[in-house]
Amino acid sequence: MVVLALPVILFLLLPAKAQVPKTLFIGIDGVQLAHYERLGANINLKRLHFNKAYAGGITGKPSQQATSSGPGWTTLLTGVWANKHGVTSNDTSLRLNPEFPSLFKRLREAAPTAHLASIVHWAPINTAFLLEDVKGNDVTETQTSDAQVVSRTLDILNNTDADFTFIQLDEPDQIGHDSCFGQAYNDALQVVDNQLGQLLDAVEARAQSKPEEDWLVIVSTDHGRDTLGCGHGAQSEQEKTLFIASNKAMNAELMNPSAPEANPGPNNLYGYANQASLAPTVLRHMGIALQPSWRLDGTPLLGETGVRKARADESSARLLWHSQDSGQVIIDKNGRRVAELAAAAQQWRDPEGMNGVNDYTLVLDRTPAAVRTAAPTE
Repeated sequence: MVVLALPVILFLLLPAKAQVPKTLFIGIDGVQLAHYERLGANINLKRLHFNKAYAGGITGKPSQQATSSGPGWTTLLTGVWANKHGVTSNDTSLRLNPEFPSLFKRLREAAPTAHLASIVHWAPINTAFLLEDVKGNDVTETQTSDAQVVSRTLDILNNTDADFTFIQLDEPDQIGHDSCFGQAYNDALQVVDNQLGQLLDAVEARAQSKPEEDWLVIVSTDHGRDTLGCGHGAQSEQEKTLFIASNKAMNAELMNPSAPEANPGPNNLYGYANQASLAPTVLRHMGIALQPSWRLDGTPLLGETGVRKARADESSARLLWHSQDSGQVIIDKNGRRVAELAAAAQQWRDPEGMNGVNDYTLVLDRTPAAVRTAAPTE
């Protein structure tokens, strides 16, 4: 029989020290998932958990937005659609609506000393749309090639605290515009996959040398491509199809699609996660509680999902959602609590109707999901 001294017993009873969360968000512009997967079984993407997702909001509803880079990157970095964030196109005079801050501002407010970086190849992310939000970063840079973006990112991973690092690689999109689908586009995807491998290797090496850190790597694209691969911007299935990948196992919202019966989208596309889910996923990993007042449209892909597929049917004044949870969902309308009911009911009718612009937030398991019912009246 081994007898432990009291100090040893007390030490064993102490809670383990929490790991320090870190995130690397890798954005690759203009990737068509089907073409990426055709590169073969050994691509670095397949080192990650990933699934199809969608861009561009719900066609014909207030969340619809162009499958263009300005709206896409802004949604990925804010967790809301263009009817909230205000970046409706690639017009570089547009600026993010300060009511819906990006990850950079939310993280800076939550962690004043955190090391934040945004390194991009396509300049308007930093120099136009998110200009105000990135002013608080430690590093905000535009590089002249994807290779330079990767080199600078590796330097940050190796030599700084690297709490949150966002990078944007642009060459697959550039080559798509120049030559459409074909060998040049496939070659560009292979190059960027090799760069993804370098970045994953660097994070894995750092995680091994610093076991006190808890790393999230999340990878996505801003939009798909049209039939020929030359352009994008519209609402076709190809242009709306993207992917989300992560080094961490994701929850059911990404891995178990659940399409709404009344409007499943092309080939049930709306059953998949969407690009608004990236920001709440990062915030949750970084230890920041998601607030109903933020009116985030995306469902976090880590931890509890809350209600899924929250949506509005304005014609019947109903909110609809998916949930088999035994708990209660709390519903706010324009910042005012209006209902609390069983989540498993999966619908609620607003007795006041849904005329005009209304912001609803549905909270289940401390996880909010927001729906805006109409575009602002001109």
